[in-house]
Amino acid sequence: MSEPKDDASIEAELIRRIAAGERGAFDELYSRYSRPLFSYAFKFLRDRMIAEEVLQDAFVKIWRTSPRYNPALSRPFSWAVLVTKRLCIDRLRRMKPESIVEDPMALQSNEAIFSHQRSPSETVSVNEEIGRMRSMLDKLPQAQKDSLSLAISKGLTQQEISDALGMPLGTVKTSMRRGMQRLKQLMSHCYE
Repeated sequence: MSEPKDDASIEAELIRRIAAGERGAFDELYSRYSRPLFSYAFKFLRDRMIAEEVLQDAFVKIWRTSPRYNPALSRPFSWAVLVTKRLCIDRLRRMKPESIVEDPMALQSNEAIFSHQRSPSETVSVNEEIGRMRSMLDKLPQAQKDSLSLAISKGLTQQEISDALGMPLGTVKTSMRRGMQRLKQLMSHCYE
């Protein structure tokens, strides 16, 4: 008699079936992940309509990238959170500063609000993802880390960051661009 599968094993199998084009597996994964991923996007973006759009985009991306999912690199829910997080960050870049959550990197402190919507293992996975993101940010050179932290946590423009750090505007732009490229590289190595 085989042992019962845990959620991560079941969800990894769903992703494998999605990669094979099974719509039913996609529907089942959606029913498991849509609420916690929406809650995550809503807390990150503070706008219900934009969070719904990001959720839809996240599931389209999950469908399209499911063949590349590797269960040896991350748990299924962690991978889905990362997909959602990347889309949230893309949206933040296009949003006005006043609509940005004060400190998206501090989402961990808000996890208790939504912990009833996910299992303890999913909550741990989300917290691990936030920790990884902080760790990746810490690996950047100081100018890149400072400029990106101010942009993400305070919603400052590049000019405001230049003023706050006493750095030339061109240096801030270069630091942010290089920092984002480096973060993208770090993320791709961790989550391909």
